[in-house]
Amino acid sequence: MIYFYVLLAIMAGVSVVISRIYNSRIAEKIGTFQGTFINYATGLISAFLLFIITKDYANINLESYSNIPFYAYLGGGIGVLVVILSNYTTPKVSSFYLSILVFLGQLSIGILIDYYSYNTVSIGKIIGGLLILLGLSYNILIDKNITSEDILIDEKI
Repeated sequence: MIYFYVLLAIMAGVSVVISRIYNSRIAEKIGTFQGTFINYATGLISAFLLFIITKDYANINLESYSNIPFYAYLGGGIGVLVVILSNYTTPKVSSFYLSILVFLGQLSIGILIDYYSYNTVSIGKIIGGLLILLGLSYNILIDKNITSEDILIDEKI
């Protein structure tokens, strides 16, 4: 059963990258904020259709919504910020680097949340994050050197 959840997590990661690319293409054509609006409008329509198809509306208990803390509703606003930032950065950074940088941001905030929520810091996670950052830096350096060599080769021709 664990493999099923691993597969779902991988599918979620793939869909994030694909969504980021599509959203940035729309934003390049009509603007960052307009593209973000289109993203959320089509997301709302999709969620509504899924809601109707699955008949999940039968399970609505309005009383349970009053028990949700206020800050839990901030996820939508933060999601808008994520799409705006993605729409802006995706055309300027390769998908590979952007995925790694987003992962580093997620890892960093995850470590901070764990620290403030549970008063624990995982040294392994910190070391892992630093190793990923080191690998990313090394890869950028190699790509920069390859690009410089390509320019030199083009100039000689």
